[in-house]
Amino acid sequence: MKVLVLAFLTAFSSQLLAEETVYELEFETDSNWTSIEIRDDAVFVNAPAGESMNVTAKDGLRSFTISPKKIYLRSRTRGLVNMNLFVKSKNNVLGLTICKGSPSSYTSIKSQQAKQKNDLKEKDHCEQAALVLQLF
Repeated sequence: MKVLVLAFLTAFSSQLLAEETVYELEFETDSNWTSIEIRDDAVFVNAPAGESMNVTAKDGLRSFTISPKKIYLRSRTRGLVNMNLFVKSKNNVLGLTICKGSPSSYTSIKSQQAKQKNDLKEKDHCEQAALVLQLF
């Protein structure tokens, strides 16, 4: 019986230690369309209390879609778009797939610890990236 109780307490304390944290990310692109997809168990979330999500588009957006796993935006032209995003994750590394729509454009996303930039010279290219969220 003591072994069973000890096993339960160990599993419960491990679950508490793996608590999800909300991280803020900065996103920037000059592409006419961009998508960012999360490849692991993290999700995009609304801004926590006291914070806000901001989107600035030089020439305006045609469409903007955000789901728990993917963000897609299409701008009117190849003007600069800046945005802050929030992601909830148990891990300190976030697996992403970053896509852009023009060979001469770029899409970057960064945390306080790292930055990933897709600036390859291929149209409709998607690049897999890993973003460090917090160092322990």
